[in-house]
Formats: sequence, C-alpha cells, structure tokens
Amino acid sequence: MSDLAQRADAPCAAYAIEADEPYAVAGSLVGAGRPDAWVTDSPAWVRRAGDVSGSVVTADEPFASSAVVIAMKDARASTLGGRLGWADLLGGPVKIRVSDPHRFAAARAALAAATPLLPDARLKALASADAAAPASDVSLDEVVRSDGDVGALVTQAQLVAWNAEHPDQALAAVAPAEGAPAVDYSVVSLSADAGKKSLVAALQSYLKTEDTRKLLQDSGFRTPAGEPANPSPLYGTIKVAGEAEGAPLLKAAGVWTAASRRTQALLAVDVSGSMLERDKEGKRLDVLQRATVRAVAGANPVAFASLWIYSQHIGERGDDFRQLIDYAPLGEAKRLAAFDTAVAGLDSFVGGGSGLYDTIAAAYDRARSTWRAGYANTVVIVADGPNEDDYGLTLDLLKQRLTAAKNPQRPVRVVVLGLGDRADAAAMRQVVAITGGQYVAAPSLDRLQPALVAALGG
Repeated sequence: MSDLAQRADAPCAAYAIEADEPYAVAGSLVGAGRPDAWVTDSPAWVRRAGDVSGSVVTADEPFASSAVVIAMKDARASTLGGRLGWADLLGGPVKIRVSDPHRFAAARAALAAATPLLPDARLKALASADAAAPASDVSLDEVVRSDGDVGALVTQAQLVAWNAEHPDQALAAVAPAEGAPAVDYSVVSLSADAGKKSLVAALQSYLKTEDTRKLLQDSGFRTPAGEPANPSPLYGTIKVAGEAEGAPLLKAAGVWTAASRRTQALLAVDVSGSMLERDKEGKRLDVLQRATVRAVAGANPVAFASLWIYSQHIGERGDDFRQLIDYAPLGEAKRLAAFDTAVAGLDSFVGGGSGLYDTIAAAYDRARSTWRAGYANTVVIVADGPNEDDYGLTLDLLKQRLTAAKNPQRPVRVVVLGLGDRADAAAMRQVVAITGGQYVAAPSLDRLQPALVAALGG
C-alpha cells in the first residue's frame, strides 16, 4: 500500500489491511465483522456472503490468480520421478495435508480436479486424516519439521511467500500432472459510504496498474499481464485447468463433512463494565465482537453453537447470565446471520460486574442437559476479568458443583479464554481441570480469534 500512497493520483487516505480467512469474512458481514472492502479468493465465498447477509454482494473482476501446487522438501520431491499425477500424490508415500474444501479455496480447486482420479476409499482416507484434525489451514511449518514424509497443498503464491520469508527452510514445488483450477483474487466493495466507496475504487484501479501487476507476478501470482516466474526447485509443469465447482467438488465436500470433527459449544461472553475500557487495539468490546463474529463464521459448518452473555443481574430473573441464541448449526446461513446480529448488539447489554462463577455453573448445567452424542460437547467462556459477584458461588462451591455434576459417560469440557491481562488465570485453571478442559490466555485480537475458532471445533 505504500506504493499507492506515493502515486500522484493517490487518494489522501490511510488503508488498514487485516489478514483473515475469506470464508470467515464471508459469514460475518452483517454487523461487527463487516469491513469497507474485502479481497476474496473464491466465488463460493461471495455467494456465502450474500446468503448470510441477505444482501447483494458483488466481486470485481479478478486482479490476480495463483496455481495450486504441493509443497514438500526438495530431497523428498526429487525421489518422485514421473509419479506426479493426483492419484500418485494424494495417498502416496508422502502424506499430503489438504485443508477443508468447505473453507479454503486451494483445497476446493485441487479436489475438484483430483476427486475423479481417486478411488472412493482413497478419498475417504484422505478426508479422515485431515478433516478430523482440529486445525484450520495447512501448515508449511509442519512440512519443514517433518522428515520429508509430509507435504502440503498450497497456492504457488503461498509457497513463494514462504520461501522468501524462510530462505533457510525453502520448500520445493510439485506440480500435479493433470493440473487444477487456479485460485482467483477479487476485491469486493462493501461500504455504503460514498467517500469510502471511492477509496475502494482507487484500490481496485491500483491493483490493475502495470507496476502492481509486476509486483504480483514476482510474488507468485498470475495477472492479465503474464505468468509468474516458476518456483525453484519445481518438479513437473504447472498447469491451470478445469473448474473449481461441480459434482466432483460436491462429492469431496460431502466426504469431508462425514469425516469432520463435530462440536456442540455453548459460548458465553463477558459484557461486564470492564468491556468498555480501551487498550492499544481499541475498546475491549469491539475486539470481542470482531473476534467472535469472525470465529463463529470461520468455525466448522457442522458445528452447533449457542450464545450467552453474562454480567451481574443481566438475566430476566436477576441471573448473572442470559441466553441470546439457542443451539443452532453454524452451516445454516440464517442461523449464522442471527449470531452476527446478536453479537453486533452486545453494546446495549454492557455494564455491571462479572458474575463469572454463577455463569460457568449454569452454562455447564445447560450443556449437560442438551448433551449431543457424537459431538465434543463444550462450554466456552470468554472472561475479561475475575468473578465480581460476592453473593453468588464462591470458587470452592463452583468446583464442588462441577465435580458433583461431571458424568464420564456424557463428558462436557469447560474452556476459558482469558481476554487481556485481568483474567484470574489461577482460579480458571482449577475450574477447567475438573472437566478436562483448558485455560487459554488471549491478550489480543490475534490470539482471541484463533482460540475461539479452535474452541468452537476448528
């Protein structure tokens, strides 16, 4: 963006760029998670954005694209010889990590091409290995840490960026012989403000300039002006072919759904008065809202979730908790929009002290009574500080309640995410240990959002 600022025709404005998964952004455009513009890498996310937001969402013409390759260690890639077909690579001697096609464009493109070439048993085995993992996208760190027995399906641009940032851990590119559709990148203008719309238009124009296209090509992207330089070392020939939609992709997505980890989570977020305080990232409530809507939108679509809020006497009967959304599947657009709307309206509830202990006890009881077989049943508490209700449960009484209520045949885990530096980590570790749960410190937005995604089922 510094190059744009130096142009004579540049607008007098500052652009703030936030990195996030396009799938998560697509499901969080109703309220707190809506940016002024969005760079997406798949038409599927544009459709999802329209379904969830209930509005017309239109992407500009793609300004760049990137081919799909497999990253692995050079020493291992050099042993493949001519065995570079999708059927050789997926399910072969090297474990190729493939991310969820419901949520990642590169996986959609690859599986659209590979699925017709794979036996059903091989496709199911591939999904079982990756869909059941509590991870988001594939990790090139894992490839580097391996002995050469792991590869990762990525875009050419991802691999170029990794090798530029980690020259001592550079990875080889393996190009599947049959090729795959490219991942296309487009800008979506989302602001209704005329001034901001003009700034987005300036960005769209800038991305199509000759200088920018040259920069993109150097970074591993294809543009209308030409192809990027091939990564080195490269095994095979990079080939862009086929469509990233259709029956093969639907089949693969169905197999991933069947193999996915299933989570039912009751999410209770702190709306006590401390959420109005500010730190370097802004008002704490704003941080919570943005992280929550993106995490819920980025969670596995087979997950179920419920939303509670808590502060002293916020409930209709004077309880320290209130349910805003009952359990709902996150793969349904209308239910996801309801989450987004509820989170956007948290401002109207903020105030008072934190009734943390009473909330944990009530949420645990609710999760036990709605226990769902075949799912990881979880209570997720976002805590901005310690318990402040002197007339409710004490820590010892809460621990006694949880110990007495625990049923090994119908387990419910309590996960507490400590927002900022005020959370009572020592007390919360005692609480979560009773249920086999976890305490996670989340001092900032970049820590809170992935912690929420993991707690909601990845």
